[in-house]
Amino acid sequence: MARTGFRDTKPLLDLHKADDRQGLIKTLQVACGPTDRWQPVEESESRLVPEKDPEPRWIPVLPSRYVDGILSAKMINSVFVGFMDKTWTYSSDGCLEEPLLRHNLSLPGLHSLQALVPSLLRHEVELALEKLELVWDRTFAWEMFLDMMRSQTWQTLPNTEMTRHFSDVTRAVLVDWLIQVHEMLHFQEETLYLAIHLLNRSLRLVKVTTANLQLLGIVCLFLAAKKEECLLPEVSGLCYLMDHAYTKHQLLRMERKVLTGLKFNLSYCPPLHFLLLLSSIARCSAQMVWMARYLLELSLLEGRCVAFLPLQLAGAALCLARHVLKEPQTPEGEAAWCLASGIHTGSETVLLRIIQILAGAAARAQTRETSPTFIKFSSRETMHVSRHPGLNNVSTLMGICI
Repeated sequence: MARTGFRDTKPLLDLHKADDRQGLIKTLQVACGPTDRWQPVEESESRLVPEKDPEPRWIPVLPSRYVDGILSAKMINSVFVGFMDKTWTYSSDGCLEEPLLRHNLSLPGLHSLQALVPSLLRHEVELALEKLELVWDRTFAWEMFLDMMRSQTWQTLPNTEMTRHFSDVTRAVLVDWLIQVHEMLHFQEETLYLAIHLLNRSLRLVKVTTANLQLLGIVCLFLAAKKEECLLPEVSGLCYLMDHAYTKHQLLRMERKVLTGLKFNLSYCPPLHFLLLLSSIARCSAQMVWMARYLLELSLLEGRCVAFLPLQLAGAALCLARHVLKEPQTPEGEAAWCLASGIHTGSETVLLRIIQILAGAAARAQTRETSPTFIKFSSRETMHVSRHPGLNNVSTLMGICI
């Protein structure tokens, strides 16, 4: 393998000097979500026949604002009042049941939104997955979305505490170095999120000493690359990146140890997929998507984010990006945002907690411009989002205490 862009090769990873890490970062160019206008789904006349509905329990009757087939932002926002405190559930046949959509509303000419909102949401999800090329056949897009919602809960970690004597600072130094290696090897973004997920699980399931912590990190990145990438680096090249502190035999032995501890389960739905899905449905601008992706990658450095679901992390990153940029919103854009907010797991308290963590991470990154994540998202291709002036006083902007 050719020489890398690291300035200091000995040592490449110093777990006690977090501020001396520097590396040559090259920006990845990844397509953002679509920006076409939001269109509703046409309903058949048979579903629009007025019926006598029971009085809703917690949603008031709304005035008529159904004009030209587009629901106003105020209406959809009222529809989703209280939804953030609800969770997704699944019926016996595997279908997703939205707690809100089981309540009927009285509208002139439209007996309830129960017939319209699920179709709108399903149509937007299918369209977003297809445009993001996360599915090859739109026929199975909704089933894949349901599988994404289920699978994110399979590998959740119950707490954020590091085992043994590993601290959050030690973990952050290792993750910071893995981001540099990932950038130099030009891997896909999904590879990075899977590698950090495998690292978080391995730290709890595999017995490893501090001396072998760097070896564990590179093995997790190697396993993630085997699952996500088409071309893999040589094992000898990975040993070179660690300044030959470990041999090929040690690396392969650690790989077997990690696979055994994880029971060969490498499945994971990264928060990046949920972020792109939500931003596509919400019709977010390219700058907002890049800002959210920057905040989401900063969450990899935070040990406290380990216990949250990928969808929760993605939603919090997008909300914080929206508050930082403060872009003017159109009625159609507000309606699309309210529709995207329906895809949420957890309460507002959980969402606010994640926003606090991400806001603190963004504030610290502003003071440490040698961070590989900060450098990656300060380029022209990423619209210089890491240098956005709105991140300087992000805690004041959110009105929270970090």
